[in-house]
Amino acid sequence: MFTSSPESLAAIEQRIAIDKLAKFKGAARVSIRNLEFPHPSRQIDRKAIRQLTREFDGEGCIREEQSHRIPAVIDASTLQAALEKLSLTAETFRAKADDPPFLELRSGVVAPILASNQVDECLDLDKDTKQALREGYSYSAKYTSGEVFRHMRLCHYDNDPLGVQRWRGRFSHSQDKFLEQLLKRPILVTALDSILHIQGIWREFYIGSLDVILFPKCDEVRLVNLYNIWSNLVQEIAHYINSIKALLARIFDGNMTTMMHTNPMTIESIQSRCPALSKSDYEFIEEKMGSGELCPELIDPAKRADITRNLLSCEELIPSLYTLIKDIRYLKHPANHLSRLLPASRKKSLRQRWFHIFAGTGSNDGGVTKHQRVLGPHKTVSGGVPDSFDVCYQQLWLCSYRICKYPNAYGRLQLAELAHRLGFSTPKIEFELTQDPAQIVIKNALRDVFHTLRPNEKFNFDANKADPVIATFKGYINSQETTNPKLALPSITVNGNGAPLSCRCGQSKLDDRDLVHLFLDKIHAPLPRYGRDGDEISSFYVKRSRHIAFFGAIDLTGNQEGPSNHLSSASSSLDHPQPETSRSAVEPTGCIPSVRHPSRSPDEGFGRNQVVVYKERVKEGVVRFIEKGAILGEVPFREEDVNSQAKEYADQGKKLFLEQGPYFIWHDCYEILKRTKRSAVTVTTVAESWVGKRRRGEDLPERLQPATKEAFDFPIDEDEDEEL
Repeated sequence: MFTSSPESLAAIEQRIAIDKLAKFKGAARVSIRNLEFPHPSRQIDRKAIRQLTREFDGEGCIREEQSHRIPAVIDASTLQAALEKLSLTAETFRAKADDPPFLELRSGVVAPILASNQVDECLDLDKDTKQALREGYSYSAKYTSGEVFRHMRLCHYDNDPLGVQRWRGRFSHSQDKFLEQLLKRPILVTALDSILHIQGIWREFYIGSLDVILFPKCDEVRLVNLYNIWSNLVQEIAHYINSIKALLARIFDGNMTTMMHTNPMTIESIQSRCPALSKSDYEFIEEKMGSGELCPELIDPAKRADITRNLLSCEELIPSLYTLIKDIRYLKHPANHLSRLLPASRKKSLRQRWFHIFAGTGSNDGGVTKHQRVLGPHKTVSGGVPDSFDVCYQQLWLCSYRICKYPNAYGRLQLAELAHRLGFSTPKIEFELTQDPAQIVIKNALRDVFHTLRPNEKFNFDANKADPVIATFKGYINSQETTNPKLALPSITVNGNGAPLSCRCGQSKLDDRDLVHLFLDKIHAPLPRYGRDGDEISSFYVKRSRHIAFFGAIDLTGNQEGPSNHLSSASSSLDHPQPETSRSAVEPTGCIPSVRHPSRSPDEGFGRNQVVVYKERVKEGVVRFIEKGAILGEVPFREEDVNSQAKEYADQGKKLFLEQGPYFIWHDCYEILKRTKRSAVTVTTVAESWVGKRRRGEDLPERLQPATKEAFDFPIDEDEDEEL
């Protein structure tokens, strides 16, 4: 691309100034009927017109102000004919610039103008001069920073360095800083460049809002130099922008000309609407398209009918750059929770950092483990699922959505444990697994009370003295963890008032709803399987649409018709997933084995064979011992057989535990399985200690001491037996 130095750009600007002075013919008053806009730089701004009307009504037309004039071009013969009617020479006309005469132009003759009543007449202008006048400051409404960015990028592709320089000069100092950081992120720039042709979406895109994208206020990046911060959400934002492009292209039938002339008011009117599912949105689109308020530049009845039909059949919330900026704010707090489990990085995005520590889910036959509950049964998907990392990464985000509304130690443990089970490992994740959330909650509460009662004294927490309080607290928490009924897929439409338009993007008062539904199965279920209870979209559907816009859809059905055959679970199905619950408060929270899973590429395909989920029931009469997803052995459900097999693994230095509990001693194996009504025992070779080496007996830290069988008296959902 042609580039130029500041000196050459200054020379061009000087040439433009000389050309404008040389070609200037004078100032005149003309009829507005003689003016036209052959190549407007942007759409008509109705708000600006209303404002100008109010100002003219109140103040009249102040022609003396130079800033109220607009430049226009006129051919020599038309100007000469008008001057002859006034008996004016060209020199006299030019001298009357301070008291412009009224030029009566010939009928049907127009003066193409470059910017809007009294005009400066210019002849035969150079191309650069015309462009400079078209982009002048005499417009009735200022350009927004999004419009300036769009014009700057268009000049970039036109190999017009002067235009790039001129448009960039309109940014404020702080906006230019954000722009500089944006231009260093080719993924984002490429995505934004792909929608430059959709003119109407840029008015609500403000460069100043990019601080949310470019400079996330995460704890780990506050110490990083402002100019070296890498955006945490680059890939997700690019995906959202591509969603904007794809959906608007579908609405406008891919017609480039139509999209180029779509005005901002149309985009602002249709954004966040979902006409196919919302009756109010349907009626709004139908009325406004019928009256011509939407897409007023589109005159062809056939094309209007096609676009109306496409709009009314749209089942997704229509996104825009405005909704993007608002929705990014919704992701800020979940992103903070995810960042806290990772080592700090100045250059990698959040997705890249999680990918760097991904070791796979431990499925040996090509399946990808998909957890419905952090502590509950897991399910696996096979065939048809494109990316194991993406499946796991989206689950982390969904979990982070759930816990960030009410952040506490239990939520941090849930997220860390889910990350561990999905095959992610960092020192911070391992540290969270060692924490007792009940103790942390009590400690924080006692500290707050102490500082209130004794504000000038230092608080010292005595764990031994607090043990009775912690035990009581755990007992209370356990009493609240009653078994919940299984929940069907949520409805995407509701009776009465659904999610209002103001709550369909960004943070809103509805954010704490639907947390129990933010699981992979429920977000990515096929659309026909959701309930429809009314004529307006639900708050859940807003969250579903937002998540898919950022992260993309995952086909969990393997492109099968009807219920999915690629999900296998003894305790729940796609229609009846269980809500996530917190870890039982009586459990030693550190008793989660730190088993390293084998490395696996996220691009690796999945096997066609269905992966069996190992959560069988006692009534099958068989106990399975499992290590890293593989069955080591099966024995009849008899006390002598079960304990004998457990002793054999214990003699080999292996540890035994259930999916929902801590380690236990081999001679308690049968009794624990009987109490919990489980028939699968997980075996691990390594119990990682603080320094990562194997220990036994008295050498084990307290968190890895075997639990007694009484620790396994936790509620079991008896109804799940019927699903086997």
